[in-house]
Amino acid sequence: MWKAIKRQIYVQRKIFAEIAGGMLGVWLFGAAALAIAMHFIEEKVYFPLGTCCALIALGLAMLFFSFAEVVVYFDVELSMSSTRKAFFVSHLVLWLLAIAEVFVLTVLLYKVEEALNHMQNAGADEGIELLLPYLLRIGIPVVVLLVIAAGLVGAIFLRFGKPVLAVTWIVWMFLCIGVPRIHDAAEEAPHSFWGRIGNAIGRLIGGIPGYLQWSLLAAVCAAGIAGTWVILRKQQASV
Repeated sequence: MWKAIKRQIYVQRKIFAEIAGGMLGVWLFGAAALAIAMHFIEEKVYFPLGTCCALIALGLAMLFFSFAEVVVYFDVELSMSSTRKAFFVSHLVLWLLAIAEVFVLTVLLYKVEEALNHMQNAGADEGIELLLPYLLRIGIPVVVLLVIAAGLVGAIFLRFGKPVLAVTWIVWMFLCIGVPRIHDAAEEAPHSFWGRIGNAIGRLIGGIPGYLQWSLLAAVCAAGIAGTWVILRKQQASV
């Protein structure tokens, strides 16, 4: 088992450099865009645009890489006499390390951007500095969910093939387009059909205590991991 984990990390070692390079590149772009924009804004407001952009971009990138890693390396690992259990555990360890790297980089990039913004805009509103806890409390769990969901979709794809991609695309479009529209309807047209649905969902989520929300999140993650294992343990290699 430990041998399989070390092999997986060695084969995929470049992903850690890609995460660091990708986050730094997007962070530089966002920070530069904010610096330019601040010259044209009279009211100086501090906002860690670079860090937010980097976290969003990495979340989307890890969504793709987690899917591809399961689809591609499952057959490769089994062809190298690895067991399904060894592949599954090594896959989890790899992405736990990747998520830990994203967490550390998010904090470091935020702190650097915070210092740079204070140097450039000494009179900026500092109230939004509290964004860091929200980035860590919301952004990182979202990245975790994306990675687990992508791994599960990858396992389902191995089992059922291309039709899974069509279903995944529909769900993704609903999350990207449908959910924001429902949210807007809840605020702008609360008495409309979608507005009522949005408000009902908001009341339901708002009524759940914070500790229970974290418990539900952990349960969803556990269910996604368990579902991935249930599929992979009976999946046959295609090579």
